Amino acid sequence: MPNFNLTLSPSQVEFTLKPSVTIIQAYEVTNNSSQDITLNTEILPWVPVGNNGSVNYLQAATSSDLNFSLANSDLKIGQPFVLKANSKQQLVLKIKTSKEINLSDYYQTFFVYQNQNPLNKNDNFSQATGKIGSHILLSVSNTENISIKAKLESFKIFPKIKDVFFTPITFSGEIKNDSTYFFKTGGKIIITKNDSPVKEITLNNDNVLTNHYRSFSCVDSCKLNTPLWPGKYQVTLKMDENLGIADSSYSFYILPISPLLFILLIVGIIFGIKKIKSSLQVTH
Repeated sequence: MPNFNLTLSPSQVEFTLKPSVTIIQAYEVTNNSSQDITLNTEILPWVPVGNNGSVNYLQAATSSDLNFSLANSDLKIGQPFVLKANSKQQLVLKIKTSKEINLSDYYQTFFVYQNQNPLNKNDNFSQATGKIGSHILLSVSNTENISIKAKLESFKIFPKIKDVFFTPITFSGEIKNDSTYFFKTGGKIIITKNDSPVKEITLNNDNVLTNHYRSFSCVDSCKLNTPLWPGKYQVTLKMDENLGIADSSYSFYILPISPLLFILLIVGIIFGIKKIKSSLQVTH
């Protein structure tokens, strides 16, 4: 059985368009396997779930004001086709909005999947099945200057009091979108001590979808690793200025807990040894 080994590019597209407009997006699907495979296409709507970018296809309703089709002369959506081994195929997706469409966001995925029944009847092997998709984020608006309403729902530092060694400081937070259109997070976490810079952490440009929450993520890691000098640290969260979220500041403390415990342990051992020696001398 050949492995399902497809790539689809681009993996996500984002458009702002007006009602009664048609746009075209070209995709490239690549068969990276050594066998010819039979493929098919479909478009499915989805809604966001949770705060980590997950989606749900079962709860999403299809909009009759959006029309999807393939501009390829020999292909239609839902029509199977054969992609030769180690070859590529361009699929040109055409998206049209109706005149009466509501001004809002619309979330879809363009799927390319392996057909259960190969078109080549001479194939004497069982095909592996699989599906790969590209998200389509559409904002339908009469203007390109979309108004957004973003809110910092929470920001957490864990732990706020910690030892100079061992576990790192972890930063987490959640952004809320109270507007009709999606926007991207973006920004920085700036850590200072005595007004001197310690570290700057860059946030990823994650999408926060309409009327939904999203936990922000960081380009490298949302952590400040140990060891750290003892003292008070200041954390400033600076979100992208286009979000209209004011800078916010927080504090956490680093204490020499483990060195003090080590010193106390050594002192206790020394005191115990002296006490034992004193007891032995009294006995003799």
